[in-house]
Amino acid sequence: MITAAVLALTLADSITATLTPADPTTKDSIRWSPKGAAVALKLQGKDLFGSFPLGAKGTEPVRIQLSKVDSPYYNMLWIDSNRDRQSTQNEVFKATPTERTGKWWSSFGPVNIPIPTADGKSRPYPINLWYVEDPLEPEAVPTLRWSRRGWHEGQVKLGDQTAYVLITEMNMDGVFDQRDHWILARTRAGLWEPKSRGLEDHVWLDGICYRPLGIDPDGMFIKFESFDPGFTEAEESNRRDPYLDDKAATRAPKPVPFGHDFEAALKQSKAEKKNMLVDFEATWCGPCKTMDELVYTAQAVVDAAKNVVAVKVDGDVHRDLTKKYNVTAYPTMILLDPSGKELNRAVGYRGVNEMVQFLAP
Repeated sequence: MITAAVLALTLADSITATLTPADPTTKDSIRWSPKGAAVALKLQGKDLFGSFPLGAKGTEPVRIQLSKVDSPYYNMLWIDSNRDRQSTQNEVFKATPTERTGKWWSSFGPVNIPIPTADGKSRPYPINLWYVEDPLEPEAVPTLRWSRRGWHEGQVKLGDQTAYVLITEMNMDGVFDQRDHWILARTRAGLWEPKSRGLEDHVWLDGICYRPLGIDPDGMFIKFESFDPGFTEAEESNRRDPYLDDKAATRAPKPVPFGHDFEAALKQSKAEKKNMLVDFEATWCGPCKTMDELVYTAQAVVDAAKNVVAVKVDGDVHRDLTKKYNVTAYPTMILLDPSGKELNRAVGYRGVNEMVQFLAP
């Protein structure tokens, strides 16, 4: 347990980095971001209305209105960025809806939402918003999604060199706390690498481990200190690597021979009386690509799939099949018997050993 005396000493020896909001309109870009937040909308007349919280408890919510202006799709957004419930010209954004895989996307932004700070001022909170209409799902609840664009950064002396510090929200509520992320780097360019950690966790720089001690809810400073975690950065990297065992698996000369014609695979499965592996994927799916690289090239998986007809289905293209098999996330692997009966199902990344077991239910 940390006593009051020890805590006071720790804070006295801590490092404080002053931070400022960055300008996300520059070419700089963080390569790690949270999943878009969802805002349920309600139809009132011809328009959609909704709101979402952003900022400290008690802060007025952000209200939004989506409209169709000379378009069959929602292409106009009003967002009450200053939260006065009054519409002004700089709070209205227009989009050009575009079709992607049968769905219509309207993207808005960047939009800056000022967030009140403890000193009575405000700080910028830039976001992007998008609305997707699916003609095949007319009964779906209308939903607007948004994601933060900005971050806070600063500089501090570590040793005799400058270090760069960045914090950004991963829990998008407009308040910085332990659910958000931070990173240290020797160069500013190093801040964009996907090496961030949660603010309950430590980070490494030049082989030295640092842990947070406190953060300003408005993101204007962070306190941290160096400490000895009892292991090296390399040891921790191996321990934290979820793909370590899969990377070490013996590679087959050729990967699992996936086809891409579902109906042909179904006929082959029935004719040869073999089970059928259906791998639902999408071109943007990161775990799908990782499985292609590490799992379906492993000798153990190739051997397990020898008596299986394997087929890949792009869920964005073959939406009739995703609906038929109730696929809502990628990758989704389904094992069917020759009659089409489902024997097994897995959603999300599955490693080499898991896939071997999956193929032999």
